[in-house]
Amino acid sequence: MARLLLAFFVCAIGYQCYHLYFGEQGVKRQEELAKQIAYQERINQRLKHRNDALRAQVEDLRLGEEAVEEHVRTELQYIKDGEVFYRMVEKR
Repeated sequence: MARLLLAFFVCAIGYQCYHLYFGEQGVKRQEELAKQIAYQERINQRLKHRNDALRAQVEDLRLGEEAVEEHVRTELQYIKDGEVFYRMVEKR
């Protein structure tokens, strides 16, 4: 009888340990979630830096004509009257 009771308790403890580690709310799942959270936080931090840079650029464009002129010149290659535009092309 004692052996049967001991075997039952060993099985019960083994079952509980299995669910503690591999269960739906177990240690393994918590580790996976922690990794996913860390990954998402890194992505969010990169996007936050990008958004801050874009906000600063929008603020510059909104407040200053020099920034608008610089943007038009570099991105759209506009030139003023009387200026000469030279384009350097590499030989292949």
